[in-house]
Amino acid sequence: VLGQKQLLHAHSTPRLLTMAEPAAKKARTEEPAAEEPKAEEAPKEPTEQETDAPAAKGPKVSGPVFHTEDTTINVLPSQWNTLTPLTDGGLQYLLAGAKASTGLKSGRYMFEVKILEVMKPMQDPAAAARVPNPLAQLRVGFTTADSNVFIGASEECVGFDSEGTFFAGKTKTQVSKSFTTGDVIAVVLNLDSSSPNANTLSLFKDGVRVAEPQKLPESLEGKALFPTLTFKNVVVNYNFGPTPMVELPFKCRMVADASKADATEKAAVAPKDGQFEVLFPVCLPDEGGFDWLDGFLQQNPSYTELSDRALLNWCEMSGLIRPKGYSAQSRSSNDKPEMGFGIPAIDDLSVRRVLNAVVPLQKRNYVVMEVKNNLLKEERAVNLARWAGTKRVATVVVGEPPAAFKKSSQEKALKAKQDQSDLEFKTKQQQVKTKWLLQKNQKQLEKDRKKAAEKQKKAQEAMMKKLMYEKAKKEAASKGEPEPEAPAEEEEKAPEEEEVEEEPEEPEPMEEDPPKVELTDEEKKRWFVKGPVPDMTGYLLNVSFMKFSLPEKAEGFAEIRYIWANEAKAASYMKSWIQERKLTSRMEDLFPGEWFRTKHQEWQKALQAWHAKQNAAKAAEQKKALEAKAREAKKQAYLAAKAKAEKEGTDAPEEPEGLDEEPAKDDDEEKVDLEEVDVFSVDDVNDLGGGVPLYNAFQYEDWLMLSLRFELYLISYAFKKDANDPDRVAVPLEHFPFYYNKYFKKPLNAKTFGADTYEEVITLVRDTMLVTELKGQKVLEAMVPEELECNNVFIMLTEEHRRERARRVAMGDASAKLKIIAPGAALAAITASASVGLPAGAAIPGVVPMPNVTPMPNPMPTPAPAIRPPVAAVNLLQQMQQMNVTRPPAPVMQQQQQQQQQQQWGGKDGGGKGGGWGMGGGMGKGMG
Repeated sequence: VLGQKQLLHAHSTPRLLTMAEPAAKKARTEEPAAEEPKAEEAPKEPTEQETDAPAAKGPKVSGPVFHTEDTTINVLPSQWNTLTPLTDGGLQYLLAGAKASTGLKSGRYMFEVKILEVMKPMQDPAAAARVPNPLAQLRVGFTTADSNVFIGASEECVGFDSEGTFFAGKTKTQVSKSFTTGDVIAVVLNLDSSSPNANTLSLFKDGVRVAEPQKLPESLEGKALFPTLTFKNVVVNYNFGPTPMVELPFKCRMVADASKADATEKAAVAPKDGQFEVLFPVCLPDEGGFDWLDGFLQQNPSYTELSDRALLNWCEMSGLIRPKGYSAQSRSSNDKPEMGFGIPAIDDLSVRRVLNAVVPLQKRNYVVMEVKNNLLKEERAVNLARWAGTKRVATVVVGEPPAAFKKSSQEKALKAKQDQSDLEFKTKQQQVKTKWLLQKNQKQLEKDRKKAAEKQKKAQEAMMKKLMYEKAKKEAASKGEPEPEAPAEEEEKAPEEEEVEEEPEEPEPMEEDPPKVELTDEEKKRWFVKGPVPDMTGYLLNVSFMKFSLPEKAEGFAEIRYIWANEAKAASYMKSWIQERKLTSRMEDLFPGEWFRTKHQEWQKALQAWHAKQNAAKAAEQKKALEAKAREAKKQAYLAAKAKAEKEGTDAPEEPEGLDEEPAKDDDEEKVDLEEVDVFSVDDVNDLGGGVPLYNAFQYEDWLMLSLRFELYLISYAFKKDANDPDRVAVPLEHFPFYYNKYFKKPLNAKTFGADTYEEVITLVRDTMLVTELKGQKVLEAMVPEELECNNVFIMLTEEHRRERARRVAMGDASAKLKIIAPGAALAAITASASVGLPAGAAIPGVVPMPNVTPMPNPMPTPAPAIRPPVAAVNLLQQMQQMNVTRPPAPVMQQQQQQQQQQQWGGKDGGGKGGGWGMGGGMGKGMG
């Protein structure tokens, strides 16, 4: 039967596979129609132009094979010419590929493949929208020596897939029907210049041509082409010859039977010293590590990169859809880019776990590119343990790079700068052209509008003349008079005859070439190119760089190679790099220590006592004032009654007791003039005499500045203690907001103090804290010693600053006023203007929490909803509450009135939770 089938194939003429014309279409073409186009004639059956190959002459190639280094790491070869892909842990979504060792330069040769099995691994429903169909596929064709093994993913490839698609580089064309399990597929590459089908690729299925010869891309002509298989979820059997599984209509030599003159052979990479190498590049972040690796892999293609970057590129070659795309800007870092496919098996890096178990079993050279892990001693130990039985080599790429690398970096930097400049120039040029087109269209519309208006006017005039004529005609007929002469019709002027004064049109903007850019002197001094994304994320770098170290042989390395600098220079360079990084990076893992917590608690207690003391002193003063006022009112009432009695001649009223007596004074009570007291000679800030504290005149802004002084003092010394690093002795101004939030659990906003920068905020309390320069960096330096007997010094400094500010304001210096928004003016200020600049939830550095007050029951019906203030106002008031700033107490009578209002509106001391705004004296939770 096989012999008869071969004979039939040998004497039969293959037909071109064409789809039958639909019946409906055929019926339409048969209908006679004068204006209908004639039906297309059916194409003639093609004549096979390929002829039998001549007998082989000369030496032949040793036989093509798939070297391990020329296959993807998910391919399992066998001794029966079979390739099987791994399909576990997300690998079922990735393409596998293999490139043969024999490349063809001339002649005509073929090879065969057969799908033995279509695998059906478990598919996650979430992957349906991200993975291209079909899930099982095979691509057969040829690629160049430098190309990857994925047909259709680069311009250096040509081939067919199991769906009948022809790939010419990245261009796809449907040329035949599909093939599946059991079909023997033959791919014929014709590089014979004397053949009518020269530089073409043909596809045969079970010995029958299923596609016309397809032209090779011009970029592949003259290059050696290697048989390549790209597949997914299928088991493939391949046959390079010398005997085909199924004969073609003509005799064609197979790849294994190729003459050496027509082919080139690639030898397998032999292991050095009998062991394959596993390289562990040790490089500093953003200092040329990946650029060095790209150059190394280009010079050493037998090495396979193992990294998350390579995995992401593999997903791109496999056609997986990534919502963010594959551009560099879509990655958070080069070392550990997030996958972000929405496919759990890939996003959780199950693929990497499977590969970690498989790759040590394959005999090939690897480059384990992990920037962070290769710099950490404990991580290096974990990686080394996976590669027992291989030659583990650390390649240290640290220090000053060679001149060739610097030149390459500058070329890349110049290209990136030129690309950015070209983009900006073209965008601007397009905007100019768009504006010109818009103006041109507007002028044309205006011109057309004027023409239409003029035409309409003439039509109306003609209609009016006609109506007048008809009217005159009727009147003449009624009177028996002759008809009037009909109005002459005006000839419509041709457009060229119309005299219209037009403004000269602006010429169309000319297309210009973008300007050429050059690197600045500063850019030319840089050794490394700054890419669009960093090698490591800022957080990961900040928490790990202190542990960076160079590898040592004692860790288990067979060899340590220093690429750019010797061991001593590399160690010195890394030490300097770490020292510099200390000054510019944040301590992400810094936490407040015991000293800070103790000091902060002491401050909270002292602040509570000061507030209570001021409230008591104010209340005492107000009570005395009220008593004096009542006594004066009583005296005036008595004098008025007495005068009235004298006037009326009646008996004078009895004089009340103690009318002229002065109130009793305590023995230690003395009249104190607060402004005359020497601030820094006070023994007790809580009592200057008569119970008056030094801070008796403090307003909202003074308490705010008092808290700022202490918090800056506290964070300055706490940072030094908690960092416990001789190179980190001061808080960098650049990271001051970050550390402030770390210690006080609230953000700091410079706008709160009417400042634009944090340096301006610190300038407000320069008696406590200064911004100085340390090793070229701005840092905070405390002007108050660390050890203090008590915190009274901050009261003294704040009082002195208050007096100085008051004196300057009194002399007309408006700049001395603090630009802090007080609680009472906050609502009006924000309602009137949105220029406060405070984000929602931002806190103001402040004082102790207000005690929780249980709201009183609301005896009255809920009032009608009040007009709500803007959200920004509510946010600011909440910020002030977080700062726990208490307003100065009101007079006693006012307090009584407020308490009555609180009872009515469900609020007490600002703690009301009723339907409206709390009316209490505190700025607390009085918002319903």
